[in-house]
Amino acid sequence: MANDNFYYHPFIKESYMNKFKEKISQIMNHIHLGSIYLAMALLVGMAIVIIINVFMRYVLNSGLRWGEEVAKLLMVWFTFIAMAVGVKQGLHISLHLLPKKLPPKLEKFLVFLKDFITFIIASVFFIYGIKLVQFTSRSIMPATEWPSSILYLILPISAVLIASEALMDIFGIEDYPERMEAIFNKGVH
Repeated sequence: MANDNFYYHPFIKESYMNKFKEKISQIMNHIHLGSIYLAMALLVGMAIVIIINVFMRYVLNSGLRWGEEVAKLLMVWFTFIAMAVGVKQGLHISLHLLPKKLPPKLEKFLVFLKDFITFIIASVFFIYGIKLVQFTSRSIMPATEWPSSILYLILPISAVLIASEALMDIFGIEDYPERMEAIFNKGVH
């Protein structure tokens, strides 16, 4: 019986919960870091395709047949990955209409409301992104002959990233930005 009570001790439960939250935080930070690198690669890839296509078209008088399609695909993917990164880092436009020093309970409620609305928007993105991917899965892009759904597949992916960030904030899972900065700076040097 003593062992049964040991597992239900509040301190032990809290310790396991903290470890669980820490693990989730680490996983999400690595996903976020991967998103940053993916966005960088997509932007560089788009620039390279456009530069090569412009050079070939205006200097060699023959462009890449698939250049515009691939550049558009990379731009759409970059945009939605960057949007998810922006939600994670709080980079999107916000209005500060209310005084900066609100009562703590009201401020906490407004932060919760922001996260809840973000989660709802991400859910709508996910649902309609899946529908759009299904709808476009039978059509192909003319130059590359890839399924058109590849272009829209990023919608549900970015929706999951945005929703997970909102849920982390709602459930109070710290993301430890200083650790993220350390991981990013370590990879850059």
